[in-house]
Amino acid sequence: MPLPVWPASVPHMPHTHNIPEPFRGALESEMTAGNTRSRRTATVVIGVVDMTIRMTTAQFQTFKAFVRDTLSHGTADFQMPVWDLTGCPVRRVKLRNKGHYTPMRVGSEIDVSFSLDVWDL
Repeated sequence: MPLPVWPASVPHMPHTHNIPEPFRGALESEMTAGNTRSRRTATVVIGVVDMTIRMTTAQFQTFKAFVRDTLSHGTADFQMPVWDLTGCPVRRVKLRNKGHYTPMRVGSEIDVSFSLDVWDL
């Protein structure tokens, strides 16, 4: 089943952007001999991207409907162009924090902040 796609009418370029975790940290286990064994958590690289996107009221309404209806209240994976500091490739992503996003009115527009899990960041 194909993944849903970010709505074309909603901007994807972030107003502010941060990559706090380019990949998940390693798991570490202490061994009885006193040393530590480290290993990666998964075979797929999943990074975290925090972003704020500035939207018009109409774009925000489309975004809200997309998260609520298409993504089942933000629980589904989807495809979105993600700024990775070199370009905007389309990546598989998922809203973090149980689909939570924070809207804030800025004049006539709305800044929407959220965190994404991004595959192959």
